[in-house]
Amino acid sequence: MTPETRSPASRPVGGSARRIDRTIKWFSVLLILVLGGMFARVVQLQAAPPKDLTQHTVARTATQIEPAKRGEVLDREGRVLASSRFGMRVFIDPTRFPQPPEFDLSVMALADAMGVRPEIIGPKILEKMVENQRRLDEAGIVPKPKVEVSAKKKKVSLSEAVDRFQQRLEGAADDTEDPVLVRYLSLGQPLSDAAFDAVKKAKIAGVYLEPRSIREVTADDYMDSLLGRVGTDDEGLMGAERSMNKALAPKAGRFQYVRDSRGNALWVEPGGYTPPRRGSDVRLSIDLELQRIAIEELDRGVHDADAAGGRLIIMDPRTGEILAMVDLVRDDVSVVDYDWKTVIAKDNALHGVRYRTITRSAVTDEGTPLTRNRCVEDVYEPGSTFKPFMWSAVTELGLARPGEIFDTHNGVWETPYGRALSDVAKLPRQSWCDVLVNSSNIGMQQGTARMSFQQMRDAVVKFGFGRRTGVGLPGESPGLLTSKKDWSQWTQTSVAMGHAVSVTPLQMVRAFSTFARDGDLIGTLPQVHLAAKTEYDDTSDDQITKRVLPADVAALCRTTMRGVTLSLDRKLADQPVPEKGWKYELFGKSGTAEIALGKPPKGKSRVKGSDGYFSGQYNSSFIAGGPVKHPRLVMIVVIDDPAPEKVRARHHYGAKVAGPVVRRVMERALEYLGVEPEPPDLHARELVPHVE
Repeated sequence: MTPETRSPASRPVGGSARRIDRTIKWFSVLLILVLGGMFARVVQLQAAPPKDLTQHTVARTATQIEPAKRGEVLDREGRVLASSRFGMRVFIDPTRFPQPPEFDLSVMALADAMGVRPEIIGPKILEKMVENQRRLDEAGIVPKPKVEVSAKKKKVSLSEAVDRFQQRLEGAADDTEDPVLVRYLSLGQPLSDAAFDAVKKAKIAGVYLEPRSIREVTADDYMDSLLGRVGTDDEGLMGAERSMNKALAPKAGRFQYVRDSRGNALWVEPGGYTPPRRGSDVRLSIDLELQRIAIEELDRGVHDADAAGGRLIIMDPRTGEILAMVDLVRDDVSVVDYDWKTVIAKDNALHGVRYRTITRSAVTDEGTPLTRNRCVEDVYEPGSTFKPFMWSAVTELGLARPGEIFDTHNGVWETPYGRALSDVAKLPRQSWCDVLVNSSNIGMQQGTARMSFQQMRDAVVKFGFGRRTGVGLPGESPGLLTSKKDWSQWTQTSVAMGHAVSVTPLQMVRAFSTFARDGDLIGTLPQVHLAAKTEYDDTSDDQITKRVLPADVAALCRTTMRGVTLSLDRKLADQPVPEKGWKYELFGKSGTAEIALGKPPKGKSRVKGSDGYFSGQYNSSFIAGGPVKHPRLVMIVVIDDPAPEKVRARHHYGAKVAGPVVRRVMERALEYLGVEPEPPDLHARELVPHVE
């Protein structure tokens, strides 16, 4: 049947077709409007969601931090001194930690698992819980507590308050600003494997674990005070770790990804991954073997003197590199704390009262001692070890000739302004060179009195005293130096003998390098380095920092000081010496000075009538360089507070207690470095230069 032959009933009626078309059209419009409204709502929810919904939304993108390791610290020979690995650290959500009465038991259980004392972590947790309660009280979540006579009134616990706070967030309709609660509290250093397992098994509410870097020191017994500490966030806190933190610090990586409403990862955006960057390794100038030798011999010297402590520094005078730095403090010395009320008698050594003279180390919140590096932080009066600097300054100005004879009055004399002086060597006359070798206070006063106040103070400053060396170690002291306006005749005499000036061992060993440098460098100050130098160049600006003395004056002072060490070697002849005798000839100077009281503690003041010293208690030191012809090392040893018995027997002097340590360390150190032997002639007369 063709279309033309179909019946009329089989063809659509015109009106019906139009209704169908209109229905489809309106349905399409309605569908578009509905979809448009849904799209607008989605846009509105994305762009400006209501406050109650915002609390439950999750960001579309998330960032995962990928930690990196801190750089290693090496000694100059590449031996590892400190390295890092990853471990787990405890952190607390104070809003979920158990409340009293379960609080104390939970703290004790956590402390036992972590291996720390409860009193270290308990107050920290309680402090944050109290702070959260305060914030909730201020927001009106919990009524402010009132003083009640009845003990039966039930108080709302912090956990209940937090629950109410959460309910308020879910149904809040007002515009009140809600408090931000403390939800994170870190508890110290990363855990050992055993402590990690114990914390997991304890299953204490509100206690969680997170990965953190662990810093391990492989030579802790040798490098503790010099390396310093690293904090829980991989930041150097003390010592070399802090001064070299910029190079050592790692840079964490980042992994950014898009996630769904449940927080599950969907895909990674292009460029969403930044790899972690490990910190750079740092090579120190310290030689671990020299450090070991220094500790071994200094410890022996401290115990031989029954001293409270000792300090030692070895420096390469050519480069200014610190090859060893040791600070020892004995805990078993019987001392008492000074009360800042007692006038210490001049004959205190006879009475036997031994006061504490070494500042105690601070302690971290975790109970770990923060060891002070007294070689750079604590000052002392250098005594006669300061005389070479003043002797050379007078000589440079032409105010005294090396062969000039000084009347030293058989060791007892009074200055023109009425100050009594005495010498250990009771000699009637001495040449200017003998004055230095015999450490004559009378001769030094007469020589330095020819200088003006300004000339003498300038001489002290030019050797680097009164300012920091620039080594970069935290806490370095600039020392103490009398101001220009307060300088007097008394100051002039005191400084000539190494008093009324306070220095650090690092300042002393750097200044003494002026006499120990060779070639064009002799008479110049080196720049101090704690990082190993890869190359050595005599002519570099880094080496020649400042000319302090003419080369001939510095060389003359070095030669003159040979007489001091020859005398020392003769005194050591009755002590154990190497089988074939000493291999190296040294030059140096000893010194002994009473220990200054220092600055009074907060709330205290110096008692009237006190002369400002721990009378009868001394810092005994010896500074030396060697070998004489071509010095390779400069070294200082300070023995802090030799025993009262040593003082009463007059065996507390620098040559007696510090000198033997210098001699033993220098001998072993030079041999270790492969320096060609240059033995001293112990039968020669005192080697004082003959100068017309």
